[in-house]
Amino acid sequence: MIKLFKYIEIAILFVGLPLLFHFDVIPGHKSLPLLVVFLATLAYLIFSKSFNRKELGFNGYNGWKGLLIRVSIASIIILATTYIFLPEYLFYLPKHNPFIWLMIMIFYPLWSAFTQELIYRSFFFFRYKSILQNRTVGIILNGLLFGFLHFIFGNWIAVAGATVMGTIWAATYEKHKSLMAVAVEHAIVGDLLYTIGLGYFFYVPDF
Repeated sequence: MIKLFKYIEIAILFVGLPLLFHFDVIPGHKSLPLLVVFLATLAYLIFSKSFNRKELGFNGYNGWKGLLIRVSIASIIILATTYIFLPEYLFYLPKHNPFIWLMIMIFYPLWSAFTQELIYRSFFFFRYKSILQNRTVGIILNGLLFGFLHFIFGNWIAVAGATVMGTIWAATYEKHKSLMAVAVEHAIVGDLLYTIGLGYFFYVPDF
């Protein structure tokens, strides 16, 4: 019965809420529901006696070489994709709206990357470990759900990109159990998206 409840919970939190927001059932800015869920999941983790709070930090993370390689590959892909298919958006934001670009560089790591990683990695893998005992299945499901969240942006590029990166970050978190490591990588990739040009497919006011 408990396992069934957790499956239902996953469906509500990670499928139902994005759908409700996409169809304007939940009014307001896209970041507000994220903030509410973040605060609730953070409280859950902090007050769970069996959760290792070191996982909220770097927790002895030693995969910096791999992180650097992944970020380098991501930057090349983002740059090449923008240059070839969307040259009109290449470095558009820093050139045409440097204030918005600077605000994103500063606040995206905390407001978006860290909050999403806590919900989708720390909370998800701790809360549902009892029903996701197959590591590969858990990682793939996590990546798919993370990609589905980006359905709210209304384009397949955001969904596909988030699914791929979400799966990579899920695997990284499962291996190292370090929220800060995946949040740092997420923040760098996100800031690269908005700097180079693919941020067009995500939410940016007056892009």
